[in-house]
Amino acid sequence: MKMTRAVQMLFYLNGMIWLSFAIWSLARMGRDGLGSPVVTLIIAALMLGNAAAMWVSGYGLGKNRKIFYYFGIVVLFVNLVLTVTDQVGLIDWITLVIDLVLAGLFLATRKSYLHPPVGYYQS
Repeated sequence: MKMTRAVQMLFYLNGMIWLSFAIWSLARMGRDGLGSPVVTLIIAALMLGNAAAMWVSGYGLGKNRKIFYYFGIVVLFVNLVLTVTDQVGLIDWITLVIDLVLAGLFLATRKSYLHPPVGYYQS
């Protein structure tokens, strides 16, 4: 598998993790005395937004456009910062590892996104 395809797939995987966690949070809403349903809805919405941003990044990177490379960097950076500034649980550790692998792959593949072969459309 090409490294650029691996980057794309890891964004999709990370998006699936966040979607699953959002659904799990909503399913637990109101149980276990976990706090306000409004807070749970806000947190789940943020997780869904994160999943969407991950999927947009993965999709856009498949199109090989610079704008999606930069968008992916921003999404990845925000995820890395937010992962270590909150309570760190198992899901956070899993996504942190994925984000760190993505960061390494982004560095290794940056030329293919920033200077693609002739014939690719760039935005």
